[in-house]
Amino acid sequence: MRDNLILAIGITLFLMLVTALTNLWQVFAYLMAINLSLWLVLGAMKGENEMGPAIWLGVIALVIWVCCLSAIFYYWGVFKGEFPSYTIGGMHPGFFVLFPVMWLLSFIPVTLSYALLFDKWILTEESWREYLKKVGKSPEVEHE
Repeated sequence: MRDNLILAIGITLFLMLVTALTNLWQVFAYLMAINLSLWLVLGAMKGENEMGPAIWLGVIALVIWVCCLSAIFYYWGVFKGEFPSYTIGGMHPGFFVLFPVMWLLSFIPVTLSYALLFDKWILTEESWREYLKKVGKSPEVEHE
């Protein structure tokens, strides 16, 4: 499964390059969202084939990013070439979606959930003890 994810990441990176060279920036942005979601899933996997909550974190992040990018492109199209007729918190509506909305919504599935799941899923106490045995250290030494 990990190999397939790495292959998908490589394909999306190649497609991102093609869209950048052909000036298709909106497609580039959606491919970037897919690519970042794949990286999130890859980083949150356990071992070679255990997905666990990783797939759901990636899907949630992808949905958030695609919705936010769509809103940004919508406002870009509405106010293309002119100043917006209104602002949200003093910001262009598209920038408001990019900065506070996209960042805050991404915080939950990307950052907070990773921190909350790290000890339970990514590096459990059992896995940590196995690692310490493998490198020849006792668990008591780690607290000195």
